[in-house]
Amino acid sequence: MSRPRDEQSKEERDRRVLELWERVVEVEQRLIPTGLHVFGRASGERECADLLRAVASFDRPECGARALHDLVSEALGLGPYERLITDKTEAGWRARARVDEEVRACVELFLREGTAAACELLQKESGVDPAESRKVFELLGRIREQLGTSGELEGLARALRGEYVEPGPGADIVQNPSVLPTGRNTHAVNPYAVPSHTAYERAGRVVDTLLARHRAEHGRQPRTMALVLWGLDNIKTQGEGVAQALRLLGMRPLRDSLNRVTEVEPIPLDQLGRARVDVVMTVSGIFRDLFGATMLLLDKAVRCVAELDEPDELNPVRANVRARVAEGVCTAEEASLRVFSNAPGSYGTNVNFMVMDSQWESADALGDLFVTRKCFAYGRALEGREAKGALSRALSSVEAAYQNVDSFEIGITDVDHYFEYLGGVSKAVERHAGGRPAVYLSDALSRDARVRTLPEMVRLETRAKTLNPKWYEGMLGHGFRGVAEIESHVTNTFGWSATADAVDGWVYEEVARTYVLDEQMLERLARLNPHSARSLVARLLEAEGRGFWEAEAGIVERLREAFSDLEDRIEGVA
Repeated sequence: MSRPRDEQSKEERDRRVLELWERVVEVEQRLIPTGLHVFGRASGERECADLLRAVASFDRPECGARALHDLVSEALGLGPYERLITDKTEAGWRARARVDEEVRACVELFLREGTAAACELLQKESGVDPAESRKVFELLGRIREQLGTSGELEGLARALRGEYVEPGPGADIVQNPSVLPTGRNTHAVNPYAVPSHTAYERAGRVVDTLLARHRAEHGRQPRTMALVLWGLDNIKTQGEGVAQALRLLGMRPLRDSLNRVTEVEPIPLDQLGRARVDVVMTVSGIFRDLFGATMLLLDKAVRCVAELDEPDELNPVRANVRARVAEGVCTAEEASLRVFSNAPGSYGTNVNFMVMDSQWESADALGDLFVTRKCFAYGRALEGREAKGALSRALSSVEAAYQNVDSFEIGITDVDHYFEYLGGVSKAVERHAGGRPAVYLSDALSRDARVRTLPEMVRLETRAKTLNPKWYEGMLGHGFRGVAEIESHVTNTFGWSATADAVDGWVYEEVARTYVLDEQMLERLARLNPHSARSLVARLLEAEGRGFWEAEAGIVERLREAFSDLEDRIEGVA
């Protein structure tokens, strides 16, 4: 017997309200910069609370400290915090909100009155054992003290004098608080230890989420994926991107007595519990330079999977290699190539420069440029051999593209490298596969490491940064440079339209209303940096002209007037 329509409509309404609430909280809790970093200047107290709360949300086994959210959740009798993250019911959201509020209150009290007061509050309100919470706050106290100082100017001076500069790890504070104090000589990672045990375990959860997301949206997991691997990403995460590639292939790393990853072995299909995924890897020039042994390992993993005696439906690597050989277009050796980068000594895709300089007539030109720049194969007996045909054929079967967002400090609209790589490979896939791939990013910036589609990520970044008064007012406080940063965000957002058509029209309209149609705001931008203000207006007009945004005629006219006025201002006419 079917339920009454009003009962169904109430459930649908409640579901939509919960989804909206989740998105609002997601934007609210996003850790964003409220200004640019000034070299040599220590962080202020205002910036500490959100940062320390993010640090406290993860287990810190090196300090014997558990995540504050878990301590509170378990003490309240709500079970592990992970369970609250996955509970999408109203009761689950309320329980999670209660835990989040308890954590927020105790961290703020810690900043005002210290460790003893924060531990006492947690014991009183949540029943958390002070012996456990004290470990967390002792860590936060050390971080707070280190944030209050800066060794950057001293470190620079020592380097310029040719003196010894103390080394320190590279990452961001939330991923690895040991990056503090600042001003040290950042060191990388042992490439022979990549991926680390932790990276491989974490990659398993992300890959499961990624494949589940694709199955939910497309009815099955992808047979072939394109992955973007960056050097700095894998330094910060000790090879999490590499581990994800191995996990997708259904491979595990093997270590020797010195803990070096020297071999790989296949995970049997009955243990894997799913089909393997063919992986086409485009790696950055920095990754190529730093992780030569790792590229050999990835190449070995692909070749190993291609040689397994398994059904084609469960081993798309083997199926794709055999299909290419059967077509008579290449040898099995060439059909197995999956690790591609720039030619030796060359860096970047140049897709970002083509987009920023508006030098492209058709979208195909962006995909062609990406393949031309990244078609050099690496692996066994290969040191950057040009293999344009091999990359084109490998991309022709790709169904999804993917990349990590690896840092709390830099998102996909902060720099142009995200759209030049992930956007570039997406456009290349569209060019050679004849269809637009699904594009995903893993957002590991919170406990509930999520896999989002590219349009979802663009919307989140737009709401949390570009259209957020806290963000743009912080940027405007830096004057000339701050306006340039705002313009850069708009241009990088435009880059996602050019390469992946991933930007909703409302984004451009709200940017126009916020920065250009508001006369007071436009005057502030023009006074501080008329050149960047003009570039921002020009980018909005280009978005409308290229069909990325269907703007009202009145808005377009006002944008043209603003551009003309800014031109006159720069030329000294006005």
